Amino acid sequence: MFKAVKQNQLVYAYGLGLVGVVCFAATLPLTTIALNDFSPTLITMLRAVIAATAALVWILMSHSSRPAQHEIKPLLVSGCGLIFGFPLAMAIGLQTVPSYHGAVVLGVLPLMTAVLSVLVHGYRARFGFWLCALAGASLVIAFALREQGGSVSWADLWLVLAALMASSGYVIAGDLAKRRPGPWVICWSLVLLSPIALVGTLMVWPDFFWARPDSSLLSVLALGLFSMFFGFFAWNSGLALGGIAEVGQVQLLQLFLTLLWGSILIGEVVTWDVWVFALLVALTVYIGKKLA
Repeated sequence: MFKAVKQNQLVYAYGLGLVGVVCFAATLPLTTIALNDFSPTLITMLRAVIAATAALVWILMSHSSRPAQHEIKPLLVSGCGLIFGFPLAMAIGLQTVPSYHGAVVLGVLPLMTAVLSVLVHGYRARFGFWLCALAGASLVIAFALREQGGSVSWADLWLVLAALMASSGYVIAGDLAKRRPGPWVICWSLVLLSPIALVGTLMVWPDFFWARPDSSLLSVLALGLFSMFFGFFAWNSGLALGGIAEVGQVQLLQLFLTLLWGSILIGEVVTWDVWVFALLVALTVYIGKKLA
């Protein structure tokens, strides 16, 4: 009986993890749609305001405890990377490259997070882990060179910066999540940084905002509610319920789901060679995380 309950709990945890990854995977195509009518800065700030509003509702309804004094700094630092740094750098990069290109470049994000975790916490990773990290980076560089006619573009550098911002935020937030629930961490980060998001939104608010196409407006709304809020809820809850090692493997699907979302939402045609690069990057991430 206990074994059946535990198995059902693990299935539910995997389901939550998959829901979170599906939300995250839509981020790049949705950003591409929003960029048709809005600037990277407005998209970044406005999605943060939307997510912060939802986070405040959760905090009030759940009677969430306030952060302790020593928790405010990591909440702000991790939030700056995840809430502002990653979305802004990603949006700037996506101005000149398709979302499938960004998906492959950002495919090494889980491995980059593992590398930063090893460096920050002083873990002794196996030699094979560093080989996988080098292989993943080499694959991304080879892909970028192939796509850009033998040169690395500014878009690629912005996407790498986006991955660095996100992985840094994950490492810092991950430490807090060991003592606090995952939803608590992202919600308080959003609320604490909401004044910056609100002021930033007002500063870059465009004329005739509501006259923009519904597709762009809905994309920004979805980025705030799903990519930055609901996705984190489902993902963190799944990790807490089923374990980081087990449920965390679901993230390997994100790269492929992003390619699918790009096809569905914006009609991107993904050639077979892109799928091959995506598969190879996913393999280096999988093996690398096993060896970390």
